[in-house]
Amino acid sequence: MASIVELRGMSSDKLREMLENAREEMFNLRFRNASAQLDDYSRLKFVRREIAQVETVLHMRQLAEDAAVSQAEIAAVLADKSWQATTRFDYEDSAWRVEFVDADGNDLATALVDLNKKQPKDRKARSGGMQPNLVTGFEVVG
Repeated sequence: MASIVELRGMSSDKLREMLENAREEMFNLRFRNASAQLDDYSRLKFVRREIAQVETVLHMRQLAEDAAVSQAEIAAVLADKSWQATTRFDYEDSAWRVEFVDADGNDLATALVDLNKKQPKDRKARSGGMQPNLVTGFEVVG
């Protein structure tokens, strides 16, 4: 099992592969448990935790990418272009760094997204448009 630091450093493709393998292992463990052939029950908890950690990292990457795309200046640059986003956690800034490139590999924009900002608790504040801006910094290239 990889630590959360190692998981954040892996590519999304590698994480999806790990998730698929862990889910397959969980299926096999549950099947062996149901047929009373499982010797090490602690493996169930271990694999369940691994699945949760990988899903969390993938979900955080998606949230950071969505928050960066919702920034008006970045959305204007990405409009009518084919682009790809690469998201990684920057420990120096304690935020997710999202880098956008076009089909030719040219940089379009970079955003720094802090998903740990305090969210309003009550429904009235959330529906009133008082959502915090999760993008703490961005740079548009070109």
